[in-house]
Amino acid sequence: MWQDLKGRPDSCFIWIALTDWDEPREIRTRPSERQLFEINDPHVIAYAELIKGEDVTSWTREDLVLKYRYTNRRPKYIVVVATSSKYGDYFTGGVGSKLWIDNFELLYD
Repeated sequence: MWQDLKGRPDSCFIWIALTDWDEPREIRTRPSERQLFEINDPHVIAYAELIKGEDVTSWTREDLVLKYRYTNRRPKYIVVVATSSKYGDYFTGGVGSKLWIDNFELLYD
């Protein structure tokens, strides 16, 4: 599985979503009970992501700006995911990959 990624650098993956689901959503990756986050789910009101596949050796500022699909709906949930391996939820990724997050802020009006 994922043989096309072998020998390539790992990528971090950070994403944020605002949703109006009726209840919290559990993400499950086991094939027999799979329930994944779908970016095109009609309950996703806004979404932003960062994928970065390079070594960073010093503090770097990154801003994720939410892109709103709907401005007439009120979010009920915010989902924030940050992983050092983009496909870590599929149990693949670079051995020893690390992601450090410092000074995380959520700014809104």
